[in-house]
Amino acid sequence: MADPLTLIRVTDTETTGLADPKELVEIGWTDVRLFPTGWAIESGPHARLVNPGMPIAPGARAAHHITDEEAASGMAPDHARALISPGPDYICCHNLAYDAPLLRTGKPGICTFKCAKEVYPDLESHKNGAIWYALGLGGGAKQMEPVHRAGPDSWTTAHILLDLLRVLPVETMVQISANPLRLLKIDFGEHAGKRFSEVPWDYLDWIVNKSSMPRRPETGRRRSQRAPRADPPRRKPHRTEDHQARRGRPERSRRMA
Repeated sequence: MADPLTLIRVTDTETTGLADPKELVEIGWTDVRLFPTGWAIESGPHARLVNPGMPIAPGARAAHHITDEEAASGMAPDHARALISPGPDYICCHNLAYDAPLLRTGKPGICTFKCAKEVYPDLESHKNGAIWYALGLGGGAKQMEPVHRAGPDSWTTAHILLDLLRVLPVETMVQISANPLRLLKIDFGEHAGKRFSEVPWDYLDWIVNKSSMPRRPETGRRRSQRAPRADPPRRKPHRTEDHQARRGRPERSRRMA
């Protein structure tokens, strides 16, 4: 159970690209606090440009539309990290595995992507904007604009977090976020879209033991969690003369009697 006034800082980043080395280009956050009346947004969205000290990859620019010239006017990356680190009890991101190494807050982390996959496994998409609309969290809120920018994205993620907090304690969310993503559905091949519990055993055995695909620990775990495959029924032995003899009832003796 979270303590009163617990603060979760919902954070989002825009970066120079996916490839390493990468650095912050923009940082955004929205604060969610546990008030006596329950969890609610305390402030935000906030955003600051960050000077990454390196060029922004074209693919990243196409997503967030921040130019090298705009980013050059921003604060140093370490100053941005120092801006968000003090204060919160938890850091929350929609893709914690990507953002946490860039933020380096040292705080316990919550990944709304993993938690949403756990709570809402059957959604068509688990991107933060798709979850927003699928759950009816709101439509066209001005704080969501422009899309693919750190401040608005943190606002969207904060609302997903609030919805998840209705069904999951903070401590459970932290644990889910620390564990590998639990795969409930298969996302490739002839059984794509099915739950692993619905996939034939021999297909799972092929994935884990015979295919050349990179091994995914989650797949092995799902396989081990399925009910053990029942052995085929054993056929009753045919009553041959040898079998009858072993039971002390030779066929010849019975005929002679």
